[in-house]
Amino acid sequence: MGSCDLATTFTGTPYYMSPEALSHRGYDSKSDIWSLGCILYEMCCLAHAFEGQNFLAVVTMIVEGPTPSLPETYSRHLNSLMQSMLEKDSSRRISAADALRSRFIEENQLDGRASDQQKKVHLQTLRERSEVQKMSPRERMRLRKLQAADEKARKLKQIVEEKYQENHLRMQEYKSKNFQKVSVDVLKLTRLNRFRVRHQTETPNCQEAFLKTLIRCASLCQKTMVSGVFN
Repeated sequence: MGSCDLATTFTGTPYYMSPEALSHRGYDSKSDIWSLGCILYEMCCLAHAFEGQNFLAVVTMIVEGPTPSLPETYSRHLNSLMQSMLEKDSSRRISAADALRSRFIEENQLDGRASDQQKKVHLQTLRERSEVQKMSPRERMRLRKLQAADEKARKLKQIVEEKYQENHLRMQEYKSKNFQKVSVDVLKLTRLNRFRVRHQTETPNCQEAFLKTLIRCASLCQKTMVSGVFN
């Protein structure tokens, strides 16, 4: 089928089908834009863009019902982008290129580095999923067990690191308290030693002065007694 041909068959849930697909008018890539608009509404409102009691009611709402709007909590640029995706006339519906150039996408577009990093992560995820899909059921079970063991080890490592940090802080507080206590004890001991040295220095001087005073008193008494005898 060429790029300009229209498909006429469809399968799957009707919630994301475009009006032209349900009306058997043929559809192209613009039908995918409609489905993307339905998904965008569902992500914002957690409900289908078009609902009904049965299949026929859902089809009627899609083909003839009004275009829904997002709640006021979302920006008007996002609401405008969604409504342009849900345009019932496919010829007037926004294209993928125009959607990427819309006001909302331009204002919220990531810079080049973040975008490149996001692409790398996305490609890595796709490769990992592809590898998993190639595995047998037993290999997938073994992989899940290994992933569960890795997650358990990661949590255990986190707990050990938290406990280490907690014990390290406690040890620092304990050392700080002991250091303060030792500093106070050293200060007290220094003051006591200074007092002892001063006391030991002053005691001989006091004894010497006392002996000199005692000798003077004895000499004075002797002179008094001698003078009394001669008188």
